[in-house]
Amino acid sequence: MYFLFNMNKLKFFCSLFILGFGLNLKSQVLDSLTLDSLQNFEIRLSGLGEQMVRSFDEGTRITSGKQFIRHMARALKINNSYFYPFDSLKNVMILKSPDDFFRIISWNVATNDEKFRYFGVIQMNPAKIKKLNKKTTLYKDFYPLIDRSDSINNFLFKVVDTDHWFGATYYKIVKTNYKKVDYYTVLGWDGAGPKSNKKIADVLIFNNGVPFFGAPIFDIKHKSIFYRMVFEFNNNATMTFRYEEKRKYLIYENIVPDKPSNIGNFENYLPDGSFNYLIWKKGIWEKQPGSLNFFDTN
Repeated sequence: MYFLFNMNKLKFFCSLFILGFGLNLKSQVLDSLTLDSLQNFEIRLSGLGEQMVRSFDEGTRITSGKQFIRHMARALKINNSYFYPFDSLKNVMILKSPDDFFRIISWNVATNDEKFRYFGVIQMNPAKIKKLNKKTTLYKDFYPLIDRSDSINNFLFKVVDTDHWFGATYYKIVKTNYKKVDYYTVLGWDGAGPKSNKKIADVLIFNNGVPFFGAPIFDIKHKSIFYRMVFEFNNNATMTFRYEEKRKYLIYENIVPDKPSNIGNFENYLPDGSFNYLIWKKGIWEKQPGSLNFFDTN
């Protein structure tokens, strides 16, 4: 089994007025020197991001992507950079966890074979980890994410560290808790190739300050409980996979092959118009009996 969204999550450039307004709100934690440094980094990152996404030359895209990583790492080392929004970076998805404990910055670079290389970083809220680090836990300021999707065997049942990340561009973080453990379910998109896309639900857990992805929490009534959910489908199709805040449902659209002979050929999988949903029960996202119709999901 293995399963997936369609492109591109590019955010729009914010106006200077809006950017300035947002920075003024953070003036208590970002002094003028820090703001100047971060704004300079943002200008460089914005230019590199444009080349990383829009250049027709693969070498230029990859080189820009490597430079983007270096500049981003330097920017995140600046004191209190967590509070800087980087609003003008339209090629990057920045998501804060619901409890403002961390944020995940993720992006991708397209290759000529219409696949994507994924990059990301988990940046911790310095105000929150400072309190925790006074105890026994030692959180770092940020954790780079190294995409190893292509080399993770049996990925539906695997716990991985940040050096072996199942890469994706994330668009939602959902926090749940069970027995004093916080689970951060992340929903993302992966452009698998020229013929198919993927949508992904993974889970992030911190163990003594160390982040890990994957845990046995997805019970969709197969033989085993999955550590992550990966849905792959035709590149021209779209698949709903989202979290509904009001009812606390994790909703995903059912996908099926267009004909029985195409079972396992995921470029031939399409949504069938029905929706499944899971609810959080005793540390498990558990699939519920029956299905939702389109109007129930909106």
